[in-house]
Amino acid sequence: MSDKTVDKILEEGMKKSEEYKNQELPKEGFFKRWKQGILDMTVEQQLKNKIIGLLGGIVGLILALIVMIMRKQWGFSIFVFFIIWIQFINFIGTRQQYISTKEMMKGLGAEQQDIESPKLDKEIGNIK
Repeated sequence: MSDKTVDKILEEGMKKSEEYKNQELPKEGFFKRWKQGILDMTVEQQLKNKIIGLLGGIVGLILALIVMIMRKQWGFSIFVFFIIWIQFINFIGTRQQYISTKEMMKGLGAEQQDIESPKLDKEIGNIK
């Protein structure tokens, strides 16, 4: 992505944030903006958020496993151990996918990247 494209995206975001800074947002407006933000997420952002979620889940499960071992709940702790194992394998796969996607995006030009996916989806008839 070129510096001009990044600067343009950041500038537009700053304008929008200044617009909404001092306004009370009704409940319907909040959910509309939230939905639009979810739909506008890039693949890289989705993968990064998934990685963060998986790490949080793994940490929580490890803490739960420690407590179960201290309370000598062996049967359930074995079950939780295998859940941690599955989460860890999922984390590794998602991390590899994130790295490969990031490398692929470096090789593409800004015009080839799907920066404005909602507009393109409307053009091809894919309604989210």
